This record gives sequence, C-alpha cells and structure tokens, in this order.
Amino acid sequence: STPDIKWLGVRPSDLEKFKIPEQCRLDMTEKDLEVGRQLLQEEFITQNPEWVRELNLMIQTKQKAEIQALSSYGFQYLSEVYLPLKLQEGDWI
Repeated sequence: STPDIKWLGVRPSDLEKFKIPEQCRLDMTEKDLEVGRQLLQEEFITQNPEWVRELNLMIQTKQKAEIQALSSYGFQYLSEVYLPLKLQEGDWI
C-alpha cells in the first residue's frame, strides 16, 4: 500500500466543479466499478474520508474523466488554469 499517495488529477467532484462537458466524460465499465468497490476496502482509503467520498461519488455517478478532458477548454487550460489552481488551493487528497 502507498499511504502517502496524492490524488491531484481529475476527481469525480471535479466533473461538476470544472463543468467538464458530458461528451468528455466516460462511462465506467463494470471492471472500473469493481476496482472502485475494492479500493473502498483498502485501509489507506478507509482512513481518508475525502478518498471515500470521491470513490463513492464515482461509483454512484458511474462516470469518470481522463485529465485530457480538460483540453476541451483549450490546449493550455491544463497547464495554465487547472493545475495552477489545484496547486494554489492545495486541492489534492
């Protein structure tokens, strides 16, 4: 296990927060959902309520997005807006 792992990329709550367009969202496969459920059993996850909340949201909505989805806002959105904002706000879990 990796108890110090950080989640900086696109999280389920970011789909609405950053208004990721529907066409950029991906439906989760049954395998994705099973992995999410398995992760919820891991000790390093259960000890972090924010991870639990995000994984539950992902399982509930059955949607995910790759970080490339942010390119729908333009080529430089990721490097000039999204990542600087995440780092400035300490918005990782």
